[in-house]
Amino acid sequence: MTSGVPVKLAVFDGREAQVSMSSAGTEADGSLLVVRPSSLLSALVGLFETAWQAALPLHFGERAPRALRPLQRRILELLSSGLTDETMAELLGISRRTLSRHLADLSSRAGAASRFQLALLAVRKGWID
Repeated sequence: MTSGVPVKLAVFDGREAQVSMSSAGTEADGSLLVVRPSSLLSALVGLFETAWQAALPLHFGERAPRALRPLQRRILELLSSGLTDETMAELLGISRRTLSRHLADLSSRAGAASRFQLALLAVRKGWID
């Protein structure tokens, strides 16, 4: 995870970049600038690479409770990435209902009232970094 990148940026194989036209902290208006091979693309790739190198890895710390099963740890990892339930279930190869049961169990253990709060409490409890 990283912060400090001044734009919403996606780079595709170093051949194309997409930059959000909305300013930071405002609602997205759906406009994108598509950048193809040029000096601007080279600069955006450099920005991406710099941000990537400065980012911290998203992984579990040593303090993760032993009671968490590997699937539950992976769920917390995906949850903190901001994925939807549907996407998480698909990536994990489980049904949305099974995912919901795991999320409810994790929320109960953490004392969380929402998905967002679960992710925050998982970090505070040292379940994820």
